[in-house]
Amino acid sequence: VLVNAMWGSSFPVMKCLNLQIDQHFAVTELTASSWLRGGSAAWMIAIRFAIALLLLAVFFRGMVRQVRMPHVLSGVAIGTVFFFGLLLQVIGLATIPASRSGFLTSLAVVFTPLITTIFRRRLPGMPSLAGAAIALLGVTILTGLLVIRDGRIGLAEDALQQWTTGDSLTTLAAFFFSIQILLVDRLGRRYESVAFTPGMFATTAALASIVFLLIRARIPEVPASAASEGVWISLAVQPRFFLSIGVLCIFPTLLAFALMNKFQPYLTAVQAAVIYTLEPVFASFWAMLLPTLLAVLCTVDYANERLSFPLLIGGTLVLIANVLALWPLPNDPPLHARKSN
Repeated sequence: VLVNAMWGSSFPVMKCLNLQIDQHFAVTELTASSWLRGGSAAWMIAIRFAIALLLLAVFFRGMVRQVRMPHVLSGVAIGTVFFFGLLLQVIGLATIPASRSGFLTSLAVVFTPLITTIFRRRLPGMPSLAGAAIALLGVTILTGLLVIRDGRIGLAEDALQQWTTGDSLTTLAAFFFSIQILLVDRLGRRYESVAFTPGMFATTAALASIVFLLIRARIPEVPASAASEGVWISLAVQPRFFLSIGVLCIFPTLLAFALMNKFQPYLTAVQAAVIYTLEPVFASFWAMLLPTLLAVLCTVDYANERLSFPLLIGGTLVLIANVLALWPLPNDPPLHARKSN
């Protein structure tokens, strides 16, 4: 739950960073090119995880000393899948609200049991399946795809118009995150999972750097000259940018992923996926609290999101889904018995 609270805070902070990018390059969410969206997302991810890796080496030296080759290889696999999911999520977040991004990301709860069924050829327990179904219902209400009219739930009249490219990219990101959950679950039962974190951070930073280097020359908003480097550096050295990146590096990155990699293997993959549906609940909470503060600190136009009836209904369903996912089955072993290092 603490991990989800920290992850949820990343949505409005990353949204603020996207607004800083738009302001710096004099574009809007409607006029920015796809190249700028992809390049700036990779650039921010590279900085975020490179700094997080440095902080990890300084403050978690005991963890780093545990790393062996199996941990490195596992971290590379997890980091590769995670990077593509995060890249798509950050690009999508530039054009949709933070709370909506959070709820679409939680669709990983639906993808995880489906992927588990395909590869393991066995169905998850009924409580987990029921939790996944209820979580899906909650997400569709929260995102406005389903509305409540005359005491009945039905598809919104403008559902197709409301669904954007940002929604599609974020949904695809959720698919990658579900694979990440499964990898942590499987590899974490063979090795000390917290030792995956350095390899995961390094892989994410390296892939983001490579993608940025491949894309930057194609970004029309950036001059194609040697001075183009200065455009990115001038943004990176701004106190407001450093503040936002610093918050992302410490809480939803360094602390959250270290905790996730250590403790997720105590749960089944499906249980973990449903618990992660708390992330959009926290994302909405922070989106109603942080934007005004971020707007002042970072000098961007960013207003708080408002509490709504769909948020209350959808959030309640997500919480019910979490309870069902953790409901013990008659033959379930204790959670601590599922961990093997």
